[in-house]
Amino acid sequence: MDKSAYQLARTTKDKKFDGQFFFGVKTTGIFCRPSCPSPVAKEENVVYFDNVFDAMEQGFRPCLRCRPDIDVEYYNGNVDGASVVDTALEKIYNGFLNNHTISELAKSLFLSGRHLRKLFVENLGMPPVKIAKYHKSIFAKKLLLYSELSVTEVAFASGFRSVRQFNDVFKKIFGMTPTALRKKCSKGEHSTEKLKFLLPYNKPFNFDRMLLFIKNRAIRGIEVINGSCYSRTFRINDSKGYFVVSDNKKKSALELSIHCDDIRSYMAIYNSVRRMFDLDCNVAAINEKLGRDEILAKGMKGGQVPRLPIAFNPFELTIRAILGQQISVKAATTLAGRIAEKMNIQTDGSYPDGLDYFFPNEMELQQLDIDGLGITKSRRETIERVVSHLADGTLTLSSNQSLKKFHEAFSSIKGIGDWTVNYVAMRGLGMIDGFPATDLGIIKALSKDGIKPTGKTIRKMSEKWRPYRAYATLCLWNQETLKEE
Repeated sequence: MDKSAYQLARTTKDKKFDGQFFFGVKTTGIFCRPSCPSPVAKEENVVYFDNVFDAMEQGFRPCLRCRPDIDVEYYNGNVDGASVVDTALEKIYNGFLNNHTISELAKSLFLSGRHLRKLFVENLGMPPVKIAKYHKSIFAKKLLLYSELSVTEVAFASGFRSVRQFNDVFKKIFGMTPTALRKKCSKGEHSTEKLKFLLPYNKPFNFDRMLLFIKNRAIRGIEVINGSCYSRTFRINDSKGYFVVSDNKKKSALELSIHCDDIRSYMAIYNSVRRMFDLDCNVAAINEKLGRDEILAKGMKGGQVPRLPIAFNPFELTIRAILGQQISVKAATTLAGRIAEKMNIQTDGSYPDGLDYFFPNEMELQQLDIDGLGITKSRRETIERVVSHLADGTLTLSSNQSLKKFHEAFSSIKGIGDWTVNYVAMRGLGMIDGFPATDLGIIKALSKDGIKPTGKTIRKMSEKWRPYRAYATLCLWNQETLKEE
């Protein structure tokens, strides 16, 4: 976008551009998102930024009215750069630096600290240590507003090494102490429970429909859907626990309750749950692209494209996808539950009913004999090959790679076909252009007068739905369900 486009979006307060850029007002030292309801500032007093970090680095403080740092999520971002920078950002946003150093971050990416810093400066204009500082501060601000954690607990959950360091950094960035900001900004909107956070979302958002989709695929012992709540076990950043998610429609937010043995894991869980329920998708842009398509419209509720349910654990989803090749969803889910049960990594007695196990990771599954669980020999061998490729690094389940690169790496493994690659891409990695063209549900939705289209025909048809073919898939899957309602 050029300056004139920025100016038009800002002066018309166009919500579609929230998160795509930010603007600061030089006379006030405040920065906002395009749709800020405050009076329109004169253009000569305005400066534009590509992201919140740029604004903060130049000394601007976030607007307390439109809250560009709180109400606009940035970690799925609009930052273009080297893939290694994207991977480093993902690690930072998920709390890697809460218990590791910058040197350890660089080492995990097979780089020197100096090289990592150089890449960040070239791509983002500032070193990783500053990005981490701003990210921790913004996450702390969310906890101050949306939870009942004490200031001390917020400091450590956000990755600060001491309360003194937290207070100093926070006051420098936001112009007031954490305690003062909580008193000034919360206005009673935070949770009434100490360990329950609010994750705001933009409407329309159909939590019940997403819950129904997940329920049909929930792994016994790992996940539980009870009424209008979703809960599951997890192991992340050397900690373990479970979380519960429900919908607070009055506040337009999901309520997230986390129970774990390390408060420093909150950041990773918070980000993962936002991603899991697709809270940060650009609904307006997707609807604009797909909403007028007559075929896809049949699978939209109220004319809205459904959100994409993204797996909390990409590895777990990958195994379930392999198990699901050429069998029903229910059968694949049953087999995944048998794997968890046989691995027998049990929770303790404090977990809710139904949350009995943790799903095995790559190394654990590599050591497990899954013979006798009802899994065919060819599927067992495929799982073994996939786990081996993950172990030696020839396959990665990072979302910070192109769909083409992932497709080439995954499909090169014997036993992995196009359906599995695209299903894992869209539901495991959140790749929004993943499209399992040979899926039976897609074929059925696109059949006409009993004639089934070929894979080639379907792929050609799907070209007009790029780059949102994963959402087109959901629309096609939804057609049968909506017929029954």
